[in-house]
Amino acid sequence: MTHAGRDAAPAIIFLILYSAFFAVLTSLYAQRKISWRYSFVYFHVILRLGGQACGIAFAVMSWDNFDTRLNVLIAYLVLSAEGYFSLVLCTYRFLIVWQNDRLGNSVIEPRVPKGTPFLEKMKRLRKTPIAGVHWTLVAANSIIISGGSLLSSALSNETPDPNKVKSGKSMRVAGTAMFLFLVQVFACFAIHSYRKKGDRTLLLILLTWPFLTVRGVYGIISVELSEYSYYNPDVYNSDGGMSSKFLVGEYVLGTLMEWISCGLLLATYYSPLVGGETVAEGESAPDSPEVDKELNLQSTISRV
Repeated sequence: MTHAGRDAAPAIIFLILYSAFFAVLTSLYAQRKISWRYSFVYFHVILRLGGQACGIAFAVMSWDNFDTRLNVLIAYLVLSAEGYFSLVLCTYRFLIVWQNDRLGNSVIEPRVPKGTPFLEKMKRLRKTPIAGVHWTLVAANSIIISGGSLLSSALSNETPDPNKVKSGKSMRVAGTAMFLFLVQVFACFAIHSYRKKGDRTLLLILLTWPFLTVRGVYGIISVELSEYSYYNPDVYNSDGGMSSKFLVGEYVLGTLMEWISCGLLLATYYSPLVGGETVAEGESAPDSPEVDKELNLQSTISRV
């Protein structure tokens, strides 16, 4: 088997696997059988399809077209970062919906009383934990992309600037570490909720934690350990192909972890929420008198 066929094989496999998820989600959307939160999963699947397409293109190209292959590599790395970004966001959105349905309210994104003026509602939402999660995700994502661009720019020169290389690596590690931190925060919220009133749906959501943790750790390893870095010339064989060790790390510790996490979230569709009516599209669970009193009290206090 040529290096192109060997290197492209895992990317093709995951392209097929993600295509299966895409087909399932598209079918459910066409039949209007799926709620808005699965849009986040849909977005992740589309990103990964693009990433795998870039992975295949990178594998079949040679370094004779250096600039083109480097640009394809940058696109692959950016889409990979966006894929991890979207999955972390997915886990939080799914947990918020579960908390609203099973616990009556979410501690991550507390519900705002009905009838609250729009500006007041936006003001209160900006103070919720999920707002901090969103800002941290955006910051981490920007740091990773900027670091990758800086690193690619430095290494594309015949004499790489060591300061730029070091800065690029540091930025990628910092951004990935921020993602990894948010995964652990998600796990704390999910475990706390499970101890209160856990069910099989929350268990599926919580099971994404170890896989996303491994994915985040690998993201740091791939920067710090040269044998797992795309930017290290030693991972490429004399024919331009990539080493088996590198391919195993990239697709087992990276892509497979994301695919399993995506599958677990998609599986919650087949494990419907219980403990009352399932949350309607774009809505929170029905208010109970106790929750109404608590929300109204919070609203009164916020105005004082």
